[in-house]
Amino acid sequence: MIFLKGLFILRFSRPYPGLDDTREWGGNDHFNRYIPELDSLIEMATVPEPKRKTCSYIFHREPLTSLIELSSLVTSDRLRGFVDQYGDIMTLLKMVVDPVPLQTLLQFYDPELRCFTFQDYQLAPTLEEYSILLGAPVQHQVPFLDVPKEVDFRVIARALHLGIREISDSWKTNGDVVGLPLKFLLRVARGEAEKGNWGAFHAQLAAMIYGIVLFPSMPNFIDYAAVCIFIGRNPVPTLLADTYYAIHSRHGKGGAIRCCLPLLLRWFMSLLPVSGPFVDAQSTYRWTQRVMSLTSYDIRWQSYRMDVRDVIMSCGEFRNVPLVGTKGCINYNPVLSLRQLGFIMSRRPLEAEIAESVYFEKKNDPVRLEQIGRAWKSIGVRDGSILGKKFAIAMPDYTDWVKKRVETLLLPYDRMSPLQVQPPLILASTVPAEQYKQALMENRRLKEKEQDAQMELYQAKAEKLNLSHQLRDVQSADVGEIRSKKRSYSEMETLLDAEHRECLRLQRAEASYLKKIRDLEKQLKAKDIQMKKEVDQRLASETQLGAEVMELRRQLKEKITPLPECSECELLIDQCHYLKTLIPGSNLS
Repeated sequence: MIFLKGLFILRFSRPYPGLDDTREWGGNDHFNRYIPELDSLIEMATVPEPKRKTCSYIFHREPLTSLIELSSLVTSDRLRGFVDQYGDIMTLLKMVVDPVPLQTLLQFYDPELRCFTFQDYQLAPTLEEYSILLGAPVQHQVPFLDVPKEVDFRVIARALHLGIREISDSWKTNGDVVGLPLKFLLRVARGEAEKGNWGAFHAQLAAMIYGIVLFPSMPNFIDYAAVCIFIGRNPVPTLLADTYYAIHSRHGKGGAIRCCLPLLLRWFMSLLPVSGPFVDAQSTYRWTQRVMSLTSYDIRWQSYRMDVRDVIMSCGEFRNVPLVGTKGCINYNPVLSLRQLGFIMSRRPLEAEIAESVYFEKKNDPVRLEQIGRAWKSIGVRDGSILGKKFAIAMPDYTDWVKKRVETLLLPYDRMSPLQVQPPLILASTVPAEQYKQALMENRRLKEKEQDAQMELYQAKAEKLNLSHQLRDVQSADVGEIRSKKRSYSEMETLLDAEHRECLRLQRAEASYLKKIRDLEKQLKAKDIQMKKEVDQRLASETQLGAEVMELRRQLKEKITPLPECSECELLIDQCHYLKTLIPGSNLS
């Protein structure tokens, strides 16, 4: 604003819808008309504005060198398959986390509304934004609630492509959590990469990123909760819950913020200007000054969110969305983030839509945790038919409500003049007739331009359709060959799979036979020892019996005495000889 010879002149610093040029207008009548407004602006500019207290936060990340080196084995031709299966977690792994933007962002946290409240706008991460940034859809089902009471090593082994015994032997306790050491998974993943087992390698690498980057718990440790979320393949609700819970629990206290810091920073940076004075001033202005210079006109509301059609607004009996993290539960208010998703902020939110409904540590209230689980079975999704057309603006009712909220909450830093070019400041409810006519003419010109653009779009679509028909004709000529190749590939895969199963069967049979041979060798060895003992016993028995026989013979010889001489016996012998001579030899035979 410029005062010149008692005249008040309002200068438009950039064209505004309806104005084709930078213009000046005013006079004494306008000056007299806007004296109250000018007084209030001058007072705001001269009186120091009270500020809220700031805190110092710590954003610590474990060294990721070994994990990043391992991820380099995922070549470009395999990266697409990895991202399709596990999301864009590789970007978060390699992302450098600058603590200064996060330190600045957290000073604007509004604990009652679960958002970041700035001068005339509010920001809050949503399920839909985290889903887009991570490249992982939000499953419309009950998310991760808590780890099972007993560890099922079979499920973990199947997910990580490892043996049950291998998992159970490596399962450790670290503080108050259980899980797998990072060095164990690094070792087995390197082994799988050397063998060329890329499916197993990708699963083990993703599990490590889940435990170290997405859901950090203990240094160099993948805890059971991260493993369960990895198996469940629905990480977005838990990631958002950990973000809100970590920020909310440390608000006003400072200290370490333990959540997925790369994802939070990536979300925040996606909303800030990527060119112009905000970027050019990074070497001359501090982060706090640059952020305080931003207004709602500078935020990139539609940077990547225009494709969002359905928004999760509530769950069960909750008017907002209750979230369950790895440590605690907290609600967030999607109604405050509709402009980020490209919808109109048509009104101030209702009290029921922003009421604090959930905030507790999971282990302290298991009944409430079960209630949240039941609520997620009835998800309240709204689409454009309820939220309205895509047009990322805020109506005065909402903007005035935010400004009043700022008066209560206060800002953490001094206000700054906008670095970016702002739309004109309109202090009156009416505009001069000349400018109204110019606005109508500009509006008509823009409509004609829109019609021309629509015609060009129609021609482009027609050309695209024609090209698609030509492409289909070209592709149809090769369909038979492609199908035959697919069949041959499938047959080869079937054959290789059968051979693999046969090899596994033979390996199992060989192992079984080797075990039987070892058992038989043990039995033969035992029987050989037993036979030797029996032979020794028999030899001893024979020796003893021989000695006894010799003794008996000796005793027998001592007892034998010669027969006494008898005349009658000799007579009988003579008679026998005589009779023998009388009997013929033929009769004796």
